[in-house]
Amino acid sequence: MHDVVGFQIVLIAVVSLIAQWTAWRLHVPAILFLLGFGFLLGPVTGLLQPENMMGDLLQPAISAAVAIILFEGSLQLRFRELREAGKAVRRVIFIGAPLGWALIAAGAHYIAGLQWAVAVPLGAMLVVTGPTVIMPMLRHARLNPRIGAVLKWEGIVNDSLGVILAILSYEYFVGQARGDALDTFFIEHGVMVLGIAVGSMAMAFGIARIFDRGWMPEYLKAPFILSAVLGLFFLCNMIIHESGLIAVTVLGMTLANIQTSSIDDIRRFKETITLLLVSGVFLLLTADLDVSVLADMSWRGILFVLILLFVIRPATMFLCLARANMTWREVVLAGLIAPRGVVCAAMAGVIGPLLIDAGFEDGEKILPIAFSVVVVSVILHSLMIKPLAKRLQLTTTESNGIIFVGSYPWSIQLAEILKGRNVPVMMVDSNWNVLKKARLANLPTYYGDLLSEETEFALEMNKYNTILAATYNPPYNSLVCEKFGHEFGRERMFQISSGRQEQHERRRMADIHHGRQWVSEALVLDKVWDDFRSGWKFRTMRVGKEANDDKLIVPDENENRIHIGMISKNGVVTFFTPDSNIRPVPKEGDVMIVFEKMDAE
Repeated sequence: MHDVVGFQIVLIAVVSLIAQWTAWRLHVPAILFLLGFGFLLGPVTGLLQPENMMGDLLQPAISAAVAIILFEGSLQLRFRELREAGKAVRRVIFIGAPLGWALIAAGAHYIAGLQWAVAVPLGAMLVVTGPTVIMPMLRHARLNPRIGAVLKWEGIVNDSLGVILAILSYEYFVGQARGDALDTFFIEHGVMVLGIAVGSMAMAFGIARIFDRGWMPEYLKAPFILSAVLGLFFLCNMIIHESGLIAVTVLGMTLANIQTSSIDDIRRFKETITLLLVSGVFLLLTADLDVSVLADMSWRGILFVLILLFVIRPATMFLCLARANMTWREVVLAGLIAPRGVVCAAMAGVIGPLLIDAGFEDGEKILPIAFSVVVVSVILHSLMIKPLAKRLQLTTTESNGIIFVGSYPWSIQLAEILKGRNVPVMMVDSNWNVLKKARLANLPTYYGDLLSEETEFALEMNKYNTILAATYNPPYNSLVCEKFGHEFGRERMFQISSGRQEQHERRRMADIHHGRQWVSEALVLDKVWDDFRSGWKFRTMRVGKEANDDKLIVPDENENRIHIGMISKNGVVTFFTPDSNIRPVPKEGDVMIVFEKMDAE
């Protein structure tokens, strides 16, 4: 028995990694492979049997995993950024979510034939469009910033909002079934939920104080947060059933919006653990699906799924965006793109059994309907978002920007030169102080780790197609180039050797070198620094012809001048590499980027 359980645990871990890696290589949401593998391992082959493996612990384990996933998602919700996101985003969240909830619930009742006690919580779950599925689609489609911001922020905020609505509606109908008076329910539950929310906020401020005062060592902060989340979750569930999900959501939102020491390290930790939990939850839920329930899904359920995707969602977006200064093309795209993901399916796996236990037989239909919506929406929207965006002319045309990973005086000066030539630039560094000079130079900056999942939510990547990784950490530079090489193309990934390793170390690093060498092997970071301090500067020089002469004048390269790259007449920036055979040939009107000693002329 123990051997069987151990085998299934290892199987979940291995298959989860395979699914996530495959999705990363193919640039598609991982949920597709998780659902496919889960169905294959469970209903098809029977290799994974969650009920036999975990027994009575299955539902509590899934609930706890969902709590951590929701906490992770709520850490992305910064109200300051939401206020800056624009009128359209606020209307989609504060008008579109309640409106969509009402329309979906009505559709589930009148079309799918579900009783109201099941239709209303299901409507709240299907409002959710998770960032884990929408973000890969946005990167692939390269939408313009406005419509991209609407879809991104809808996914981030609705994760938390949909859960709160689903839990409250579940509690309402369960209380009504017990014979609780309406006013008594709202008074008692209102006070309890308010108390849970206030207590969660107080806990967040307490955690911030503990961290800021140095009362918790760095290596214990992430485990402390994890323990606090699980403790809060189960404690609140003892007060109101499943209210712990609301509590951890409020806890995460509060921590995200107060200045908390080491919060970035905590985010990196939760990204790792959440990735594993998301994979495990999806495999368990899919493997535990009853094939007979899926097969018995009525034509009314199938019709509801289609109407949800092609009628209710477009109608919701039209009604909430009609006066939001959005073009009709943007409204159409927002109405047709709404993939459901992690939270929707996970909540269905939690609320469905609870409704069945409370005596609502239609609760068994929640999971197959939710999974059907997840599968159909993710597959369909992944395939249609890019061609639809192109047809509607909503793809961004500005994608020639450069991201500088590592902020130094020399990289700032080079970024200023490029910005002066209308090239979008972004300075990225994990040290707030070193970004000060870039901010003073009025350059766009991003404080954080470019490898972090949070970057996908916080940084608008559509403007950029080239990365120059120039930190003093060669493995980190290689990882950056490896990650974004699949998206931008490896030919647009450049990195600079630090110059601080021994020769054998440089040769070893070359074996895992995932970015192209910038300019030359000799131009390492230390040399750039030394030359810059001694008077070398970056500048641009136009390629042209002299009057009455067809001869092309190209700035020569000598001991006091190094060719760095070139800006073509149409604004495309190309950095040079040691391989001179693949350098583009300058043409009239192009601009050469050079690094030269300024007193050498």
